Amino acid sequence: MKTGIHAKLKWLSRDKTVPAPENPPSPQEAPPGDGWLYPQSTDTLLSTPLRQQLLKIIWQRTSLSGKLFDELYRVPVARFAGLVQLLPASEYHHHSYPGGLLDHTLEVMAFAAKLRQRHLLPPGAAPEDQAREAEAWTAGIIYAALLHDAGKAITDIGIITSSNQPWYPWQQPLNVPYRLKYRKNRDHQLHPVAGSLLAAKILPATALNWLAQYRELYSSFLLCISGHYDRAGVLGELVQEADRASVAQFMGANASSALERPQPSLAKQILIALRELVQAEFKLSNASSGSDGWLTQDALWLISKTTADRIRAWLLQQGITGVPDSNTRLFDEMQSHGLIVPTPEGKAVWSCAISADSGWSPGCSLTLLRLSPARLWNTPEERPPLFAGQVTPADVQAREISTESHAPATVIPPKDDLADLTLSLFSLPGSETAADNIQSEEKPGHNDTPEPVHQDSSPLPPSTAPVATFTNYRELSETSKTRTDNDEAITPPGTDFVTWLKTGIQASKIIVNDTMARVHMVEGKVFLVSPEIFKLYIKTTTGSTGDEWKRVQKVFQKLKLHQRGPDGVNIFVCEVRGPRKTRRVKGYLLDKPEEIFGNSVPEDNPYLSIIMQ
Repeated sequence: MKTGIHAKLKWLSRDKTVPAPENPPSPQEAPPGDGWLYPQSTDTLLSTPLRQQLLKIIWQRTSLSGKLFDELYRVPVARFAGLVQLLPASEYHHHSYPGGLLDHTLEVMAFAAKLRQRHLLPPGAAPEDQAREAEAWTAGIIYAALLHDAGKAITDIGIITSSNQPWYPWQQPLNVPYRLKYRKNRDHQLHPVAGSLLAAKILPATALNWLAQYRELYSSFLLCISGHYDRAGVLGELVQEADRASVAQFMGANASSALERPQPSLAKQILIALRELVQAEFKLSNASSGSDGWLTQDALWLISKTTADRIRAWLLQQGITGVPDSNTRLFDEMQSHGLIVPTPEGKAVWSCAISADSGWSPGCSLTLLRLSPARLWNTPEERPPLFAGQVTPADVQAREISTESHAPATVIPPKDDLADLTLSLFSLPGSETAADNIQSEEKPGHNDTPEPVHQDSSPLPPSTAPVATFTNYRELSETSKTRTDNDEAITPPGTDFVTWLKTGIQASKIIVNDTMARVHMVEGKVFLVSPEIFKLYIKTTTGSTGDEWKRVQKVFQKLKLHQRGPDGVNIFVCEVRGPRKTRRVKGYLLDKPEEIFGNSVPEDNPYLSIIMQ
């Protein structure tokens, strides 16, 4: 069958050979100054261990000979790499580091190839037709994944060369140093459409000729690479699902779950959360004291940090994973899908003065999100009364607000563990075991607030414990206090944390003895990874990602449920033994597991052992 495909491709092509990928010339010396990126050859770009392994995964999923795989897939991947060079996949959200677009695209291709194996295509066709078209459908899906974000190099990012000239992907490959700048007020719906402009430049003519022989496949492929996913059928669904899995993987969510069943997009989930909060929980348009938001004729203005924290808490309580910890990334997600109206400068957050006709005013400008009322209420009749006053945007440029920092987001290369986590999903030979993926520090510590030893990347359980009370603008105004965006949530007592822990474990919402779990059994005792278990509690009950967990940890220690060492130490260190690595992780030991697990105490994690101090 492989020989037949190869012969057909040769027959469809006018050329006797498929051209080798073009490598850009050696980079020239960059002019003085910072921020310049150097063009690299395609061999260099694809030589990283992660990218080589992802190419290997794609090859294994296609079941083609090495020569045919090179012609069908490695050549277009090399052309794509030469075009996108070190472009990031997004400004603040996922894969927002140099080379992130190439990493993200290869991940989406690998996920798409995996998902394709679950389907007999074309749908509803006779078995002999499905067998005949199988490889063509596989190629169409992988090619669509390759092109799904290619348009970002046209619509989202401005590329300026060292000669101060703009560069576009349809020109010759970059061969001089260049700078990147994200375009303000860009339309996030354009890049899927623009990707179709690059199809003929990236894909070999033989591949396009091949796909064109199958009408249903070719139609779906053209619709998909033009951004019409809703009309592209199963091909569009698989590419979108693979895209979500790659984003979830980067954001620390469970990519395996994203592959197991289709999930509503994060943007849709945020919109559902907004509607629920606005219609059921938020207090709006109070003319005599503070509110969560103010409704005017053409906009709904919501306090930025309060809204972000409440959205995050609501989503996590529904068991939704992949919610950004950073408000900047959450706002970027909302803005990219048109959920909020940006400022004239293209920012998500507005600085506004509030004044009621009654004379009430907060006394200072507030940072707000602007939403279209039509997004939240189906008809004008359903809307609450308008605010009797004015919401006036300030003259100064609106500032992006983040719970972690007010500094601009920086481009940070991915950690090594991201590559390990991505590759482990595909269960390739030589991949790490679950225990190997537990991050830790090398030296034990005995202080009450140890440094983080985990990334927040396991599925987050919904909380059934009492939810912490938010310190919001309305409450502070009613008590004659001045609210700022740095207000923190009131931390729940330690007993609520224990209740939340028990309930989550008994409902199988909190993972035990698994990769990235915060709870383990070791030598007959419960081991709570600290401080990540407390951070998880705060995040699922309040949505906050600040330092509120420290107070919960201190209150928990006062309950004296944990074991203390001979020298009064609270924090113990466990050694994690994998086939290739040995690591350490910190936490609390509880010597009465039945108080947490009831009658269903699990077995010890065989990879963990307590280090005697």
